[in-house]
Order: sequence, then structure tokens, then C-alpha cells
Amino acid sequence: MFQSMADEPLTKHPQTGQAVRRVLCAPAVGGKWSDSAMSRSVADDKKLDRLGFTKYVKAGDGVYEKRAGKGPDTISRDQTTSFD
Repeated sequence: MFQSMADEPLTKHPQTGQAVRRVLCAPAVGGKWSDSAMSRSVADDKKLDRLGFTKYVKAGDGVYEKRAGKGPDTISRDQTTSFD
């Protein structure tokens, strides 16, 4: 059952009479910052490149390949890379 924050908390379920307690849940946030919108934005490599972001995708154990932006074509946990 959902109720407004302004409502007094219920102590018993209205149908069963069993004891209940109020549980607060995070609000659902939509729009351009929602998880689904962000995942679409991150999937568009051309858009990321145009906006100046660099995207690397895991290609193996500790190895990442560049998909968008500037920087080395691959990076690895075993190599030292300077980003100038």
C-alpha cells in the first residue's frame, strides 16, 4: 500500500489488521538522468566523441580498447600510460 508522506503512518493493514510499518523508498527519477536514458547516451560512441569524452571498453583481463575520444588505442593494467 502506498501513502503520502503527509499522511499519518498506518499501524495496522486496513484489510488484514496485521501490524505494519512505514518503509521509505527512493523517488523514481525520469528524464535525461534516468538509468535508461544514460545507458542510451553512453552507447552512442559518435556522440561521446563529439562531446569530448573518451570511452574504453573491456577487451580482456585488464585490457581496454578505445571506442571514442582521444588517447591510446588500448590501455592495460600492465602498461604505464600518460594522458597529456
